[in-house]
Amino acid sequence: MSGSLQRANFADVSTSFVFAAADNYSVTAKSIIAALANHTIYVQRLTVSVTTDNAATQTFEDTAGTPVPIAVTKASPGTVTIEWDFGPNGVALTEGKGLEMKSSAAGLAAAVAVTAYRKKTAVTSLSPNN
Repeated sequence: MSGSLQRANFADVSTSFVFAAADNYSVTAKSIIAALANHTIYVQRLTVSVTTDNAATQTFEDTAGTPVPIAVTKASPGTVTIEWDFGPNGVALTEGKGLEMKSSAAGLAAAVAVTAYRKKTAVTSLSPNN
């Protein structure tokens, strides 16, 4: 199934945002896509367009107790566009967890675009009314 069909058949949770050089996500991560119980987020593409360079890294990870990173920028990447393409099915985050960005320090500014979808992955059961 193509990437656009995945987003058409499941919940499209794609988003974009801009962060400034003064924004410091080294202590508290920036929430990008909220978690939803019994669902998994699949990130298909992640684009970071750096507008102000700095010796700081940006880590994109799930919101698990021990976060699982899916992409990390290098320190001092230059004013470039960095893209990670995870294919039409995407890379799965931990079930029931969201997507966040954590910085090593303030100073880097960029526009971020995330192409992603969410689908129900946990089996839930219904119990009859008594």
